[in-house]
Amino acid sequence: MSEKISLAGDLGSGKSTLSRILVERLGMEYYSTGNICREVAARHHISVVEMNRYMETHPELDHEIDDGLAALSDDPRPLLIDSRMAWHFTRGTFRVYLSTALEVSAARIHAAGRSDEHFTSVEETAEKIRQRQESESRRYLSFYGVDNRDLSHYDLIVDTTYASPEAVADCVCEAFAAWCEDKSRRACFLSPLRLHYPADRTGDPAAAAALAERIDAGERPVVAVFQNRQDFCVKGDPTTALAYALTSLIYVPCRLAPPTAEEQKAAYAPMADSL
Repeated sequence: MSEKISLAGDLGSGKSTLSRILVERLGMEYYSTGNICREVAARHHISVVEMNRYMETHPELDHEIDDGLAALSDDPRPLLIDSRMAWHFTRGTFRVYLSTALEVSAARIHAAGRSDEHFTSVEETAEKIRQRQESESRRYLSFYGVDNRDLSHYDLIVDTTYASPEAVADCVCEAFAAWCEDKSRRACFLSPLRLHYPADRTGDPAAAAALAERIDAGERPVVAVFQNRQDFCVKGDPTTALAYALTSLIYVPCRLAPPTAEEQKAAYAPMADSL
């Protein structure tokens, strides 16, 4: 049976664009539950946000979609499944999550001007994104007992905030090939500018500069991070993360780890503020 990819991610993270590239590169067929939801919303003359609220108390549509996702597990075709819950319902997929900074997601969606997403400003768009993500998370947690935004569920997390779709596709294809060889592999690639560091610890600039030279020469130290809503915070000394920010690399190889109680209470600032 051919391998499959399940693709989830933040709103405005570029799932549709990436899907088109991956389908062409990998020779896969495309399946999208997002298109199904849009068609249903249009038939009922409501927005996607309103549709998600409706589905919180009317699970019949969710179950219809989910049964279709589960059936794909035994489908012999190589599939690219663009769905927030395929990682849960379709067995054995390479589970990918696209992460994007909220302000960038909002700007992309606002600029796209989709017929079902008319917002007067980027700020309003960001608020609608928050509402929709919260609605979906409540629904999935209530119906299935899982948090779809818990990134530990996924085999690959890729930041799409500042990278081109082609660069994101390169990252996914490389990680997918590695996963096909060893299905226990997990990877996380984030932009240096997405990382937040402890406000009271700026790291060692001299050590960061020296490490940046070694990174440019091919060294790839991994940075431990933890998830804080849609942000990523560096665990411990931020010197290594800062070193990556001093290079021209698009991505920092990261490892997700749970925060300590002290880290949860600490204040964090964007890594960009340290440059």
